[in-house]
Amino acid sequence: MRDQGRLVEWFDDQGYGFIQPDDAAKARVFLHIKDFTRQGPRPIIGCALEYKAVIDGKGRYRASQVVYLKASQTQTQRAPKPAPHASSGHRQRLQPMQILIAAYIIGVGILSAVGMLPSLLLLFLLLINLICYWCYAQDKEAAQLGRRRIAEQTLHVLAFLGGWPAAWLAQQRLRHKTQKQPFLKIYRLTIVFNLLLLIWMISPFNVLKL
Repeated sequence: MRDQGRLVEWFDDQGYGFIQPDDAAKARVFLHIKDFTRQGPRPIIGCALEYKAVIDGKGRYRASQVVYLKASQTQTQRAPKPAPHASSGHRQRLQPMQILIAAYIIGVGILSAVGMLPSLLLLFLLLINLICYWCYAQDKEAAQLGRRRIAEQTLHVLAFLGGWPAAWLAQQRLRHKTQKQPFLKIYRLTIVFNLLLLIWMISPFNVLKL
């Protein structure tokens, strides 16, 4: 089955970019210049494309058999109806990860305040999260410029040590590492193991307590 979408990000010097499907529920699709069926003009952001989505060896969605669409061939999109303003205080609903991150920070803060966790843990987590976000930003830039990348193992170790909130923020803000399914599965495991580590630290089984 073929899909349609528009090019929303394009790095012409590297010859790749990303397509946003017309179906907003679908994830962005990776596109390489070699994936076009026929040679033509260089793609520009906003151009309409038709393609077949496949999963490549890196576990991400990739476009194949890509062709340009004329304006008459694009699917008509219904403009979303504006949500009724129930009140001036209407707010967008929080995502589950945002709730989890808030609960994590508050929980660590309370446990540190009552002495169940080391008092310097919050400072340690702050530094780890800053380093984690910086590493994601550097890896994103390296991917765009074709430079040496930061090892995925490094990103996972930082997430396990408590940097997973910044990792999630970097994934959303930088649009980086959001398509690779193997990477995301391991990332979610680092969150689970980090939470289990915190539980162990406050449990009676922690023989390292001073």
